[in-house]
Amino acid sequence: MTATAPIDTTSLLTILGVIAAVWALISPTNRLRLRFCMTWWDWGIGSLVFLIIHYLVFAPTFQSLGLYYSLGPWKWGLDSGSAVYLLLLFVALYFFWRTRFPTLARGRVAIFLELIENLHLTNRYDDLVLLVEPQLLKLISLTRQQSWLSSLIDRLNHPHIDVASLLRGDAPKAQSSWSKYLSSLLRFLKHWNSAHSRASIQAHEILLNLVTSPKLTTHLAGAHPHFCLKLLGTDEAIQSDFIEHYIDALLDTPGSRLYVELRNNQNLNGGNRLHLPENNRLLRFFFADADAALKYGMDKAIGEAVCRRLDEDAQLAGSLNEPLGSYYETRRFRCPINSGITLFEIMVHEGIHQGLQDHMWLHYFGYFAKKILKQMPVAVNQESHEEWQTPFHYLLYRLISIATDWAEQCARLKSSEISEAVRTADGFDRHYISKEAATVLGLMLEDVIPTEKLSTAFKIYLLEVVIRSHITLQRDPALADVASSFMTAVILGTTSETTLSYRVELRTVFRRIDHRIRDQASDFEQTLDASLA
Repeated sequence: MTATAPIDTTSLLTILGVIAAVWALISPTNRLRLRFCMTWWDWGIGSLVFLIIHYLVFAPTFQSLGLYYSLGPWKWGLDSGSAVYLLLLFVALYFFWRTRFPTLARGRVAIFLELIENLHLTNRYDDLVLLVEPQLLKLISLTRQQSWLSSLIDRLNHPHIDVASLLRGDAPKAQSSWSKYLSSLLRFLKHWNSAHSRASIQAHEILLNLVTSPKLTTHLAGAHPHFCLKLLGTDEAIQSDFIEHYIDALLDTPGSRLYVELRNNQNLNGGNRLHLPENNRLLRFFFADADAALKYGMDKAIGEAVCRRLDEDAQLAGSLNEPLGSYYETRRFRCPINSGITLFEIMVHEGIHQGLQDHMWLHYFGYFAKKILKQMPVAVNQESHEEWQTPFHYLLYRLISIATDWAEQCARLKSSEISEAVRTADGFDRHYISKEAATVLGLMLEDVIPTEKLSTAFKIYLLEVVIRSHITLQRDPALADVASSFMTAVILGTTSETTLSYRVELRTVFRRIDHRIRDQASDFEQTLDASLA
C-alpha cells in the first residue's frame, strides 16, 4: 500500500531524544524543583500540545481513517511543520515562565518540603532563599489555616458524660445504633480531613526547618539579613530561639548590615535619641514599634549576646583592656559590646516616646557594668588624666551616660507620640521608663563607686555625669517624680538598701567633683549627708 502523503516523524524523534537527554542530565534536586513548579494543569497543557503535534504530524493517517477534522486551508503561509514549531515554541516559553515564577500549590507542599530539606542538607543556602522568599507568605497562610470542619466534628461528636450518674454509681446509658453509626461516620470524616490538611503540617515543618538551624541563621544574617526580617513575622520564629541566633550572628560578623546601619545612624532626633531613617531597614524594623521589639524578644536577645561575650570571650576582653588608641574613632563601630549597648539605647528611647509601660529589660545595663568591672584589672595609674584609658572605660562611661539620657528623655516626650489607648489606660505613667533608668543607674553606681578597678579621677568623672543629670531633672518641676526617684536610687537604693560603705565612698567622691557642679546639687548633698547621720 502506497501512502498518499509522506509522514515525517524526524521532528518527533528529535523532540523525544532531546527530552530524554535533558531528563538524564537533570540532577535530583532540579527534578524536585521541576515537580514543585509544575501543577496538574501545567502538565495538562503540555500533554494537550503534545497530542496536537501528533495530530498534525499524523494528519494523513487520521484522514484515511475518517478521524481528521479540518478547519480549512492553512493561512498566512503556515503548514503542519511550521505549526508544530510554533506549538513547541509556545510550550517551551510557557514552561520557562512557570519555572521562573512558580506558585506554591497546596498539593505541592510535600514536594516543596523535600526540596527545601535537600537544599538545607547540601548547604545550598542561597538557592534556598531564592526558592522560599516568593512563597513565604503562602507558607505562613497555610500554617495559620484553621480546619473549620474538624472543629465542627469535634463539637458534634463530643461525648456527653453524666458526672452525677457516675458519682451515684449508675451504669452508663447504652448508645443507640444510630448514634454509633453517626459517631463512626464523623470519625471517618475527621480522619479524611486531617489527611487533607497535611499541607498545613508540612508548611509548619518547612518554617521550623528555616528558623531552628543556627548554621542556616548565621549564613542568612550575613548574606540575606532582610529575608530574616520576613521570617520574624512567623509564629515559629517567635516561639523558637531564632531571634537570639540572628542577633548573635549579626554581632559576630563585623561587616554585617547591622554594623553598617549603626555606623551610619548618628543623626539625633531630640536629645540623644537616635533618628531611624527608612533606609536603615534593620534598625527601623526592630525598634520603630517598641511593642514589636518586646514581642520579638529583642531585649533578651541583645542582653544575652553582650553578657555571653563579656563572660566567655577572653580575646575580646583582652583587646578592650588595651589602651584606647583608635577605638573611639573606628573600632567601636565593629565592637559587639558597644553595638549591643547602642541597640539598647535606641530601643529604650523609642519605648519612652511611645509611652511603653515596660522597663524593656534596661536592667541588663547593671549586668553589663558588673561584668565589665570583673574583666578589668586593678587600677595602677591613679593620676591619669585621659578621659578614657581603655575601651572598657569608654563602655562604662556609655552605660552611665545612656542611663542618664533615659532619665532625662521623658522631658521631650510629646502626648501626640503616644496612642490614645495607651494614654487613657489605668495606671499610665509617662515617666515609667525614666524612673526605671534611675533605678539601674543606682545599681551601676553601687558597683562603680566602691571598686578598686577604677581610678579616683575616673569615678569623679562618672559621678559628674550623674550629678549634672540630677541638676537638669531638678530644674524642671514637671519631672519632680523622676528627680526624686533618681536621688533615692543613687543614694539609698530602690530594689534594696545601699550599704553604709558605699554611701561613705559616694560622699568622698562627691566632695571631690567640680565645686560649681557640687554647689548646684545642694539637695543631693543634704540627702547624702542625712543618710550617713
